[in-house]
Amino acid sequence: MKVEFSLEEVQAMLDAVVGPLSELKGLSRTDKAALRRWRQDGMRATADMQLLTEKANADLAQAHENREAREIVKPDWV
Repeated sequence: MKVEFSLEEVQAMLDAVVGPLSELKGLSRTDKAALRRWRQDGMRATADMQLLTEKANADLAQAHENREAREIVKPDWV
């Protein structure tokens, strides 16, 4: 089974993580503005975003392979 995230899906995940970060009470207004700018300008369909997508897909594939290997090695009585 092969699962791959698209660029848009990785952007949505990134927004889901970075969005709440920008709303933390301990952050200064400058930090919140920097996060907003980075989210809007820096990570939209750039080469960096494509690299992040490739890394996310590689990590997902590796995690799936590791899980399959553990299932094969696991004894029947467990």
